[in-house]
Amino acid sequence: MSTLAKDRNAAPIQVLRPVSTDTVNVSGSATSSSAISANARVARIITTAPVFYSVTGTATTSSAYLPSETIEYIHVYEGDVISFITSGSTGVAYVTEMV
Repeated sequence: MSTLAKDRNAAPIQVLRPVSTDTVNVSGSATSSSAISANARVARIITTAPVFYSVTGTATTSSAYLPSETIEYIHVYEGDVISFITSGSTGVAYVTEMV
């Protein structure tokens, strides 16, 4: 059983711990992360280029948009893969499992 960390006023705060990071090269062709492990329920995504991403299939330019250098936290399940595509630029997406 885990307990929440507490702030200076003894009020509980929710925090997550990074476990592992998958580096994905992104471009105008869809690419995907490795499968999410059993322990993770949240993934943190940050990219060096603007991307579109999907957790439910192959990303297209109609998928959720994420500007570059923006941190996004998403709910994930074991086995999920996160797919990325850009509208032409290249960059790197970092997918960090959080527990």
